[in-house]
Amino acid sequence: MKTLCSKISNLFKKLIDRNKRYRTSVLEDGSSITRPFSYVIMVTSIILIVFIYFWDMIVTDFFNKFGFQYFISSIPNFFTIIQKMIAQINWSYFDRVVSPLVDTIQISVIGTLVGSIIALPVAILASQNIMGKSQIPNIVKFLLSIIRTFPTLVYALIFSFIFGFGTFIGVLATVVFTFSIVTKMMYEIIETIDMGAFIAIEATGATKLQAFRAAVIPQIIGRYYSVILYNFEINLRASAILGFVNAGGIGIIMNDQMALMRYGNVAVIVLALLVVVILVQNLSEQLRRRLS
Repeated sequence: MKTLCSKISNLFKKLIDRNKRYRTSVLEDGSSITRPFSYVIMVTSIILIVFIYFWDMIVTDFFNKFGFQYFISSIPNFFTIIQKMIAQINWSYFDRVVSPLVDTIQISVIGTLVGSIIALPVAILASQNIMGKSQIPNIVKFLLSIIRTFPTLVYALIFSFIFGFGTFIGVLATVVFTFSIVTKMMYEIIETIDMGAFIAIEATGATKLQAFRAAVIPQIIGRYYSVILYNFEINLRASAILGFVNAGGIGIIMNDQMALMRYGNVAVIVLALLVVVILVQNLSEQLRRRLS
């Protein structure tokens, strides 16, 4: 066993030495330079192996169970539903769409604002360049990675078991999701800023908070608002399906009408939501352009 391990170790050493010689070039003056090792081939190979593994586990398994013919024959069902939605569109149903649509917008607005406000101080605690050698950033980042594990819909489902059903559940789920995403994006932004001004102000005797407010806030405030707008777009789309777990919003009536196969009413719901999403997206892009 020791001999086998020794042989494997020697093989790896030879490969590493050969790669290093390949990356080393001798200049005219006799000196040599070694190009940095490229991880492109390694990363590409790992991604390809993972893709093939999941392809075999999911896609191949599907075709083994149902067959390629079933897959092809089921595609027209999509166009059949679209055709029914267009042919049976019921504009009179729009009056019943307005109130749930407003709830959806309110869920997105409140959840985004509250989550973003909470996120900024936590992002400061997660920034290693602000906190120095403290272990707090590592702990905060670990907790954030746990929180980001679940999407908004799962949080809405969990909160529905705790607090019951209603729009408030949708707001809570949106707050948690926004908090986790904005915090991650902001501490990554903070960790890439120029720390010269922060160090200089802190050296005068100012606290970390005072130095952060004077030196860091001006550098990140525009990107902070941009991140908030971006998350608002995400939350608006996500809040549309919160109704599927009775967390309020337009998703409730969409789920009901789809279950009843009233595709004309579903068409009105989809169109109303589409218009709102397009308006918000265009407004958000214009505001982000001015902030950048």
